[in-house]
Amino acid sequence: MRVKCIVSYDGSKFHGFQVQNKERTVQGEIQKALKKINEEDVIIHASGRTDAKVHAVHQVFHFDTQKQLPPQQWKRAINHFMPNDIYILDACYVDEDFHSRYSAVKKEYRYLLSTKEYSPFETNYIFQYGRELDIELMRDAAKIFLGEHNFASFCSYDQYGNTIRTLYSFDISEENGIITFRLIGNGFRRYMVRHLVGGIIQVGAKRISKEILSEMLESCGEKKCLFKAKPQGLYLQEVYYEEN
Repeated sequence: MRVKCIVSYDGSKFHGFQVQNKERTVQGEIQKALKKINEEDVIIHASGRTDAKVHAVHQVFHFDTQKQLPPQQWKRAINHFMPNDIYILDACYVDEDFHSRYSAVKKEYRYLLSTKEYSPFETNYIFQYGRELDIELMRDAAKIFLGEHNFASFCSYDQYGNTIRTLYSFDISEENGIITFRLIGNGFRRYMVRHLVGGIIQVGAKRISKEILSEMLESCGEKKCLFKAKPQGLYLQEVYYEEN
């Protein structure tokens, strides 16, 4: 049977989601817990990977098992073996044609930036920028990324990867010195959100213009965006499926 889970985690002490030799990862911790429950190795498949220090509010993964438990018992059983920086929010049985990654239709990321004085308590969760930014300039520049584009200039190079993506929304709001960047698209390549936000921050700081970002986008990878926002402020907020 196939089990779908929604998981939330604090990425501060992880070397990303995907299993790595000798490094602490989210996938590694979950699979260790599932092995204790199933009494055999279980591989989980996630909606996507997050990098070191990146957080998730609603990440989705699935796994196949022959063990039969009531759905909510899966949630309790996995959480029993989880460290305190990972928590399973929900678990349910799904059809075998469901796939956490390939069935997803949209993903939402949020990025948090502080323009206030440095806070050691928030440094793992909000980018401590510490200076004012021009919100209206950033909102205007963000519009150039809406729609379908080749985002090769704003993601990690991969000769085999398709860099064409559709960005449905790129909203920027500010409250009490905290700026929230909210991006929804049909998919994101590695580092894509951090490069998009990094470029927009440079516009807000009046170091580059919207036109320079536009030239990068239109170059389809020939002109690379060298501005990458720090991982600490990034959150995988939501993964959307047809039933959403």
